[in-house]
Amino acid sequence: MMQLKDQKAFETSSLIGHSARVYALYYKDGLLCTGSDDLSAKLWDVRTGQCIYGIQTHTCATVKFDEQKLVTGSFDNTVACWEWSTGAKIQQFRGHTGAVFSVDYNDELDMLVSGSADFTVKVWALAAGACLNTLTGHTEWVTKVILQKSEVESMVHSPGDYILLSADKYVIKVWPLGKEINCKCLKTLSVSENRSISLQPRLQFDGRYIICSSDLGVYQWDFASFEILRVIKSQDPANLSLLSFGEVFALLFDNHFLYVMDLRTETISGRWPLPPYRKSKRGSSFLAGVTSWLNGLDGDNDSGLVFATSMPDHSIHLVLWKENMYQT
Repeated sequence: MMQLKDQKAFETSSLIGHSARVYALYYKDGLLCTGSDDLSAKLWDVRTGQCIYGIQTHTCATVKFDEQKLVTGSFDNTVACWEWSTGAKIQQFRGHTGAVFSVDYNDELDMLVSGSADFTVKVWALAAGACLNTLTGHTEWVTKVILQKSEVESMVHSPGDYILLSADKYVIKVWPLGKEINCKCLKTLSVSENRSISLQPRLQFDGRYIICSSDLGVYQWDFASFEILRVIKSQDPANLSLLSFGEVFALLFDNHFLYVMDLRTETISGRWPLPPYRKSKRGSSFLAGVTSWLNGLDGDNDSGLVFATSMPDHSIHLVLWKENMYQT
């Protein structure tokens, strides 16, 4: 905590290799995927800075990956699935009539979901590429979709049920998945009835709580009751954005700094200066890395990537926990 307060907990580095705007980032298990307007996606080892895979793609607005494959949502209105080892396109998903800003998938369900600028969410068979359903009701660009198991019981869902969340500029919609293909929206959440308050495309859902950042502050809903549990109003809320929300800490940022907030007191524990990064209202061009430490620092989880963002020179700026900071 002292290191955080004194701006000594973190260090920075850069990933260089793209030749055009990097719009899409996704982090998992020490690996960072970057999708760029140079029609490529790269997979990086964050610790060494080495590029493990580089494959030719389309323009990427969003990316998600696992060990075998990469799924990309594109400004060309399609979603594609690629094999890392060969760079081959395994599947293409055609049907949206606007850019695809968010994708999520689940191998167990053999399902892919996508959110688009055409105001729809589409549900696809992951292996076959067929569109199973188009979910309508949004009246703005759908900037985020999340596929997740419910952890709690309510009137409308049980633990283990797969749930789809989709968000636009004003509302979050909750959909049941898995029971039947033609699903109806279970619930629509918003922070203002009259659409005067915008949501930011930073949505988190762990099966128990829905967290979303808005121009009023950070909102936490209980997924069992859909009640608002908590609103954290920040000092300058219009400029402060949520990156990730844990049990003990939240990671936030604005144009100049990364902030660690202690959620027990709702005060800022520390901040870290950021360079002039690429601004994007809808984009996933910045993200939190390892988030386990947000549930409490245990002496082991303060390592690895904290934050990544794309820069105007097409490089990626990384903020990492300082290695072996206790020995220094």
